[in-house]
Amino acid sequence: MQKGENIVSIALAGVVLFTIIAIQRRWNPADLKDVANSAEDFILTTAGIGGQVPDIAGYERIKSFRLGDYRAGLYRATPAPLIFAPGKVIIYDHSDQPVFRMETLEGSKDSWSMLYDFNGRHGLTVPGTRARPSYTRDLNGNGVPDIIVGQYSGGDHCCTVATIVELGKDTVKPIGRIDGLDGLPFEGLEIRKLTKGTNWQCIAHRPCPTTCGGHYDAADLLAVYDFTGGRFQNQTGNFRDYLQDVLRQDLAKWRLEKNRTMELLQTVAVDYAVLGQEEDGKRFFALNLTLLMPTLQRQKVDPNVCLDALEGLLDRVPVAGP
Repeated sequence: MQKGENIVSIALAGVVLFTIIAIQRRWNPADLKDVANSAEDFILTTAGIGGQVPDIAGYERIKSFRLGDYRAGLYRATPAPLIFAPGKVIIYDHSDQPVFRMETLEGSKDSWSMLYDFNGRHGLTVPGTRARPSYTRDLNGNGVPDIIVGQYSGGDHCCTVATIVELGKDTVKPIGRIDGLDGLPFEGLEIRKLTKGTNWQCIAHRPCPTTCGGHYDAADLLAVYDFTGGRFQNQTGNFRDYLQDVLRQDLAKWRLEKNRTMELLQTVAVDYAVLGQEEDGKRFFALNLTLLMPTLQRQKVDPNVCLDALEGLLDRVPVAGP
């Protein structure tokens, strides 16, 4: 009897594994072209009523979004077979016709995909606030509204992709993709104006862990995405003034004893390296590592191994242009 139960358990584990692989392959688009050309193979079952978006056979509608001349719906396959299920973000025109679709992965209880709320805090709507959510903004200064869709993969300390979508009068298309963001949308993404122009910049925060500690000790590596060549691209090298300000702010934080953590120490070293001052970063790290020796001893981390790991990280940091 026990042998038969083991066989059943192995078979069920295999089904779960293959289901996970199939869902993840279905969800992960290769590039912006794949996102834009995703085929509309679903069936609308109910027209939008009272401002709602249509229903889709085999899916439950999790949330609706008002986007000016467009509306969007977030859907999840039902019933959800595991702790997550395939999902979709679909944008409709005023006639309830789908004009854009993205495949997503959604938690069985919580949605893992979101639209950036420009009136929220760090892109998320603040519960109980009186401010109405605003999901559109002209990010590239061409007079056309854009949205940002965040898609979380469900992994531990990983990973979110942010896709910037332009809501044109005649076409809806992706104009930028930022991957490798940490945690749920939009923990690792800032939308700021770093220049005097009309366009906005997207600042990505990516953790760079080393053997100097765990995930929460990882350095914060910045990348600035700006609109150029028809899409948002990594243009970090064009924002050295901003990077200098970040370094000054992080150094000011380090002067306060309560802020002296491995995360900040590694981040300051990375700040130096991004500006092409790698040796200064190594020196700062080595001189201040002694302040964190009690923490390293508790975590049984060899400080020499930690120094080597930090040096290896700095060697891989992309340097901003002059």
